[in-house]
Amino acid sequence: MTLDAFIPLPPSGFDVATEYRLVPRPKRAFHTILDANRLLVAGSKGRLSFRNVDDDRIELATKYDIADGSIEESFILRKTPHGLESERLERHMYDTERRQVRKEEVDFNANLGVAPNTYPEVLLPLMLGWPTIQRTRAFYSWINDRFVSRVYVETQGEKTVQLPGGPRKAIEMVIYPDLNDFVRVGSTMARLAKPIMPKYHLWCEGEAPYRLVRFEGPYGPPGAPELIMEIEDR
Repeated sequence: MTLDAFIPLPPSGFDVATEYRLVPRPKRAFHTILDANRLLVAGSKGRLSFRNVDDDRIELATKYDIADGSIEESFILRKTPHGLESERLERHMYDTERRQVRKEEVDFNANLGVAPNTYPEVLLPLMLGWPTIQRTRAFYSWINDRFVSRVYVETQGEKTVQLPGGPRKAIEMVIYPDLNDFVRVGSTMARLAKPIMPKYHLWCEGEAPYRLVRFEGPYGPPGAPELIMEIEDR
């Protein structure tokens, strides 16, 4: 049985906007130059919104406050019989005066040589709460046009998570990369190394609209700034 999966079609009521607080992860797993304490400022917010573009496509739009401005993304996904497929990504970085300092555009319809269940690595976790019968899934995480890594998602079941608004029941999931995409070790060694592999932890609502309520880990591939995102409404 293959673990490869697609993001499921969005459930009814998915088209909502949600605000999060962003804070550096207190205990980092990686000690690289990319430190969330330098990226974020006190009161940094993250804003996510979903909407139907038309009958065949949806959009996930994000905006993150950072120390020197903001990062904003528009991610278009196409509805298919087996789930959602990536169509287009636009990512902009602005300075504090709203001058664009970086722009990235990706057309996933082009022949990039990637699998159809490939999604940008920082956006994939934001849609994993949508209902599925699979407890373990595998996707391809698009980091850039020269690096795509397979990742596994394991559903851990309902847990109580502490949030700014108080404790809440949520479905916990763990994401971790396939070690063989970084160094060829074979399946046996990859299983043995699983306990020490870098992991991303997330918690999602167990009922509609199935929003992400907490994320903890690198915001990007291993070595990226490590942060915590927590939903602010109750």
